[in-house]
Amino acid sequence: MSAARQSPPPPDLGSLGGDFERLRKLREEREQEQRQDPESKTAPGGGTEDQEERPARRSPRPGRSRGGRRPPPAAADAVPTTVRFDPEEAAEVDFFVLELRDDAGRRTLDKAEVIREALRLAREHEPTRKALLRRLR
Repeated sequence: MSAARQSPPPPDLGSLGGDFERLRKLREEREQEQRQDPESKTAPGGGTEDQEERPARRSPRPGRSRGGRRPPPAAADAVPTTVRFDPEEAAEVDFFVLELRDDAGRRTLDKAEVIREALRLAREHEPTRKALLRRLR
């Protein structure tokens, strides 16, 4: 008697053979198009890239201090506040926070910290406070 196991036979994929062949042909056609026109702005997913070229992110400088900013409150002490944005504005805010993070040379920067610092700036800097009041009126 043999204790060796026999593996089950491979599944029959005969009904899917045409699908695999069509997929292979589509990939070959796309590769040919890309070889013929290497300057095209076709993304790997087939869509066009609407984004403009952005400069590479700078590496953060080690050992930087917080520059006088207060650290965020501990989770136990934090008072939750909700700010609602429509989907388009939320995407713009996300992009703006990423730009600020890159420009500041920081590894991490969250929206809560940006909002906290913007409000603090408005409280401490009179021209900013007046500009905010003009927008709110």
